[in-house]
Amino acid sequence: MAVWLVTGGSGFLGRQVLEALGDSGAQGESNAEVVALGRNRPVLGPHHRFIAADLTDPERLRIALRDERPDFVIHTAGRTPPATEDELYRSNSWATVHLLDALRSLGKPMRIVLTGSAAELGPVKVELLPVGEDYPADPVDAYGRSKLIATRSGLAERPPLEVVAARVFNVIGPGLPPTQAFGAFAARLAEPGPDPLDLPVGPLDTRRDFVDVRDVARAMIALALRGRSGQVYHVGTGRSRAVREGLDRLIDWSGRSVVVHHDRALVRRNVIPDSRADIRRIEADTGWGPSIPFQTTLGDLWEEARSRQPTDRSRTPAA
Repeated sequence: MAVWLVTGGSGFLGRQVLEALGDSGAQGESNAEVVALGRNRPVLGPHHRFIAADLTDPERLRIALRDERPDFVIHTAGRTPPATEDELYRSNSWATVHLLDALRSLGKPMRIVLTGSAAELGPVKVELLPVGEDYPADPVDAYGRSKLIATRSGLAERPPLEVVAARVFNVIGPGLPPTQAFGAFAARLAEPGPDPLDLPVGPLDTRRDFVDVRDVARAMIALALRGRSGQVYHVGTGRSRAVREGLDRLIDWSGRSVVVHHDRALVRRNVIPDSRADIRRIEADTGWGPSIPFQTTLGDLWEEARSRQPTDRSRTPAA
């Protein structure tokens, strides 16, 4: 019986990993066990279990895992901006180190997939895009540095732990929090209120490799099963799109009159103009590839945002 342990199961990506695992694991075993670990209890399937544990408390984490025997671990817990630098290092870097220490203490072989970020790379010249895994990482902010520390800590492990790092590009889709651009846009556009709507925005011409959260969940499972230990894998779509393209679609679906204005407070330092993943390694080693089109992803995000509102102000996105 394979035991799957998922950290951060109540988070944006973790929820999708738990759903993708379902009640029978990733290989269809009738008696697979799925265990969610974290501070907050996620929505669980009838045969899932939950372990309450704080990854930033190493002693209690070790106690919580003492009787567990996971075969696969998918580590999705962590923090993203606008968390403070201290929060980023504590929740991304140190929490990963504590988790690896606790898992090593169990003394059994297991496959571990860490959730990294394209922010680990820092700026990449346009002529070098799409960027591969061998590009030298040089992050420019605390988030990227905190994730790179976690990645390098994992890759330094030795058997019985087998660690794979998924360097994930820009994840979007249903459940995207309003701290992220498209999550904020959808929430504002879905809110009832007078037209025209005044919508503050950051840079709209920056380009990102937007990948659906459900595709990323499948990638994490594929890497647990077939990824090579000690390797980094880029997870994206292989193409980039301007933020403006997604915003225009959301505005169109909302049916609202919108006045977009540039807000300097929404501009982060060291803005990277373009980011795009070379995904040939993960395709070759696992057979995984993105399957959900950008428009479908945005449409599902929009439908979820408007379903939270008491008043329907919008049109259903076209297929």
